[in-house]
Amino acid sequence: MEDLRKRGAVLCISALIFVAIVYQAASLWVAWHWERSSEQSEQIKGARLIPGNAEAWDRIGEAEEANFDAPPAGAIGILEHAVKANPLSPRNWMDLAQAYESSGDIVDANTAYQKAQQDDPISADVAWKYGNFLLRQGETTRGLEQVHRSLLTDPRLVPLAISRVWRSDPNVKAMLHEVLPEDEPSWFYALDFFSAQHQNDVAMEVWKDITNLAKTSPIDIHAVFPFLQDLITQDNAPEAQRVWKEAIAAARWPNTTEAAHSQVWNGGFEDPIADGGLDWRLEGAPGAYISIDPNIYHSGKKSLRVDFTGGFNVDFQGVHEIVPVEPSATYKFEYFMRTQDISTDSGLRFEILDLNGNEVSLMTPDLTGTKQWTLQQTEVVTGRNTHFLDVKLQRLPSRLFDNKLSGTVWIDDVSLTPEIAAGAKARP
Repeated sequence: MEDLRKRGAVLCISALIFVAIVYQAASLWVAWHWERSSEQSEQIKGARLIPGNAEAWDRIGEAEEANFDAPPAGAIGILEHAVKANPLSPRNWMDLAQAYESSGDIVDANTAYQKAQQDDPISADVAWKYGNFLLRQGETTRGLEQVHRSLLTDPRLVPLAISRVWRSDPNVKAMLHEVLPEDEPSWFYALDFFSAQHQNDVAMEVWKDITNLAKTSPIDIHAVFPFLQDLITQDNAPEAQRVWKEAIAAARWPNTTEAAHSQVWNGGFEDPIADGGLDWRLEGAPGAYISIDPNIYHSGKKSLRVDFTGGFNVDFQGVHEIVPVEPSATYKFEYFMRTQDISTDSGLRFEILDLNGNEVSLMTPDLTGTKQWTLQQTEVVTGRNTHFLDVKLQRLPSRLFDNKLSGTVWIDDVSLTPEIAAGAKARP
């Protein structure tokens, strides 16, 4: 009898457990089904069916807030259920804060954001949204502090922060020294933002601070190129030239060029090619290979070398430099070229164009075959509106049947010299 009673008790307990499990499973299934209903009343029944289901309440509240036909109080009530179910969720508090703000309840919105930050004090998302809320309320100082806090944790927000903060508080010094992290990438984002807006005065202020930052560690010279390109596009030769020289110094870039009279930068190819800015720009082409040759040169220790494979009728424009010049001025352009087995009737030459107009357009004679170092010279007269020249090593496609270019060309000692300086230099 005793064994029968024990077995009966075990069976009863097992049955109760089974019923509880079935009930729980059924409740979960019903809740899952209701939560996915298109009817809000059923969604709410599903949320109530599972105690502590904060995520469900938050989802329903977000959907209600997105319904512009519904009064804000409805979303607030639902989102308050979410924070009661899980008061430690910063997301729930931020959603509630947004609902409060939409209804005009700024005090409770501020409190909700503070609760979110208490729950996750290092969250970049919380600091970012709280900071933007404070900026919308005109609390600039506190708002900028929160935005700064978010950027220290998540630098990916920097580009967005620059545009948001500038609209709220157009103070470039405050942006650089109170909002953005004081590092090179953040400040270059600011520089690119203002240069893209063509706000040159503000961009120059940012650039000045970047050069001060470079006193402790060199900058990446390639990061300056978008700013320089904007100055070139705006035809601002004096500022482009100044920024380029400051960038060379700030990057600790090798510089054996600046002391020369020539406007062409790195005309002897002795320094590394920056591939942008006011240095040479190299662009590959099928069948053409560009390199620096340390073994064959006219002067110094290096020259530019271009090898052609013979498989293409190359339209080559792969080496060029944007050169700042004075308008209505006369320059002497010269370079040395050496060729080896350059085939076809069309060889290498330089083309010089007015970058932003059509007041200058000329080509030097081309060289083919095999020739030792040959001096090529021409006079360049700039127009009244010429501020930049595009100095381009070029080969025009041949029109002959045997038109596939092969061989090697070397270039060295490229210079563009003002005639006054050239005359003074020539005097004994």
